[in-house]
Amino acid sequence: MTVTREQEIWAMALWVDREHGEDAEEFIAGKVLHFVERGDDGGRKLWEEVARRYVQLREAHTAKPN
Repeated sequence: MTVTREQEIWAMALWVDREHGEDAEEFIAGKVLHFVERGDDGGRKLWEEVARRYVQLREAHTAKPN
């Protein structure tokens, strides 16, 4: 089975949620800042994508059922 880049990013977001819980947003922000400070656009973009998926994950988790 081949894992897509999209699946990898979702897996990262899920891992961050599981491992960092309430500190997940701070952890992700730290990763983004780490790569910004080093001028690594690839790393920064990756963690910004993880951040987007994490937000979607949290929104889905807190959404009220109809």
